[in-house]
Amino acid sequence: MFINKWLVTDSFDSPTNKDWKGGICLELPWESEVESDLYKKLQGLPVETPFAILLSENNCLLDEVSDSRIEKIISVFFQPSYFLTNDKLVVFLSDKIAGRGVFIGKLSEKCKKQGLSLLLLKTRSEGSSYHSEGQVAYEVTSPGIDYSAIVENWLSQFLEDKNSGELHFLFWKKDPAMVQVLNEMREKEIELYNTDHYKFANVLYQKQKQIDRYKKELDLKNSVEKSTQLYLDMQKKQTADNVEWYHHEYEILPTWYKRFGHVIKVLMGKRTFRSLFNDKEKRYND
Repeated sequence: MFINKWLVTDSFDSPTNKDWKGGICLELPWESEVESDLYKKLQGLPVETPFAILLSENNCLLDEVSDSRIEKIISVFFQPSYFLTNDKLVVFLSDKIAGRGVFIGKLSEKCKKQGLSLLLLKTRSEGSSYHSEGQVAYEVTSPGIDYSAIVENWLSQFLEDKNSGELHFLFWKKDPAMVQVLNEMREKEIELYNTDHYKFANVLYQKQKQIDRYKKELDLKNSVEKSTQLYLDMQKKQTADNVEWYHHEYEILPTWYKRFGHVIKVLMGKRTFRSLFNDKEKRYND
């Protein structure tokens, strides 16, 4: 979707999650006593309820990066409802740890080895500038966030042929004012949907998504075509090798040896006797 809402939580037990209309952004708890229960709940999530993870100072001991911790994070990516955009796994990255390149680099490298591509989206507080390049996610803790400025910035990036992507808004479950913030934000959304710049931006976004789908289908067809051509080339080479073997291994045999072989076939009942003297006669027995 053009605008995505995420509920940031570290648990699926809260009743608030059941009434939430949007995605779940999970601040991963890595305590050993909750891991098995967490994975069961992730597997039970309906596919229509997407979820992603938030890497923050609460779940990343960046000075002690262990392989087991990285593997646990990667295992979450294989859940069926994990959120992807353009075949990339979306991972939200807290602004407080965005500069810790060792952890992020190690995670990205291990994902790459397993054929996974990450899209790391840095979070911004609502007080920061809405005019920035690249994709970001906005943390919403009050209704003061300016939807119009964000959409206008998205349009500006799109028209400059920059990677605008989608818009993401993160709401914190632990925020006591979240319900009030959501209600006021919905009123702002209704006003936003009626503006021309939103309608224009949404049309451009849908067209871009359609272009991306066509590109993906074209890449898939090209891949299949290359595989088919490679298979045909292999079959052609195999046929040529068989013909070459025939000429080198059979045609060089002396004539008397070949004729003796035909006699053996007659004795075995695989060839008719008359065909030895007349090419018009039936050669092989059924």
